[in-house]
Amino acid sequence: MSCRVNAHNRQMNCILFLDFDGVMHPDPCPKKSFFCQLPLIEVVLREQSQVEIVVSSSWRYDHKLPELLAIFSPDIRSLVIDVTPSVARTDDEGWIPPHLLQHHREWECRKWLRQHRSVDTPWLAIDDVSEWFVPDCEHLLVTSSELGFQSAQVPILREMLKTRTEIFSN
Repeated sequence: MSCRVNAHNRQMNCILFLDFDGVMHPDPCPKKSFFCQLPLIEVVLREQSQVEIVVSSSWRYDHKLPELLAIFSPDIRSLVIDVTPSVARTDDEGWIPPHLLQHHREWECRKWLRQHRSVDTPWLAIDDVSEWFVPDCEHLLVTSSELGFQSAQVPILREMLKTRTEIFSN
């Protein structure tokens, strides 16, 4: 798996790890309503010049990056650069201890960062399962599985991204 290079790639862009089920649409969700909440997220992304998206959704197991790109609006696709690795077994780290697997989504995000960016790269994850991250994870915006990302979360996402990108744009 190789990381796509964003045309505006800067090593200190904020990385947005994005889940699908329970975020971009409710979970469960009829197929005809898949990605019904994506336009709300894309509105915020259009305002940001220093954000890149890495898909952290389990959809990455069944769909290659070009298929995942097609989900997004044409003007947002260039921001989608990669998918997170699986942590069930890693090539360089051996088996993951069971106590870390309970926070496997965060571990996957951090592994991607270690492999592709510097340790101080700002990041944010949008996910509907808080248990897949350490308790009180400051890098997590939690959605309701039954609703997905909601309009009330637009200003929260906007502010979380703003604080992460302002740190490195000064």
